[in-house]
Amino acid sequence: MSVPSDKKTNTGTTGSQEDIKPALRRSLLDIRRSLDDATRADWDKKISAHITHHLHIHAISSLGVYFSTRNEPDLMELYVALSEKGMPLSLPVVMGKASPLQFARWKPGDPMTRDSFGISTPKAREFVPLPEALLVPCLGFTPERFRLGYGGGYFDRTLEQTPRPHTIGIAYTCLKADFPVQEYDIPMDCIITETGTIQG
Repeated sequence: MSVPSDKKTNTGTTGSQEDIKPALRRSLLDIRRSLDDATRADWDKKISAHITHHLHIHAISSLGVYFSTRNEPDLMELYVALSEKGMPLSLPVVMGKASPLQFARWKPGDPMTRDSFGISTPKAREFVPLPEALLVPCLGFTPERFRLGYGGGYFDRTLEQTPRPHTIGIAYTCLKADFPVQEYDIPMDCIITETGTIQG
């Protein structure tokens, strides 16, 4: 599936550094919602295959994952396969507005609850050290691997910690965008889409 030309996102870098981001977020959410189920399922399988290869070549030993929301790539089949192979998985938990994310041990099928933001988190809060690598959903991304999120800054604060985990941004190729970045923005180590891996 190709994205119609009127839905491609190229904002330029003129104007205020932050003014364009709310409209850009709405545009990218609309693009993601417009994808049909068959296309999304096909792309999710391709993303999962690229992630599996990436984890193997980097010998990743623990992985922070995400629970799909707002039409993000759904990688549950991958999580099941990784869990069955013994990969320790964990999910992010929001601890406070100005705090970095914490990660709680999780595997597919564990009881879940929703936090105050409506995000699914493990019901049993068994917190673990920051995983070696993180799958980070991207609402949008630049060719230089900068990520556009929902604006809460939780991943930014998390990635300020040391040692910093290996960050794998996850997105569909049609969400590649042009937006301004700030001094404090941290690029992902790579971006994985259905078409492959973008690395530095």
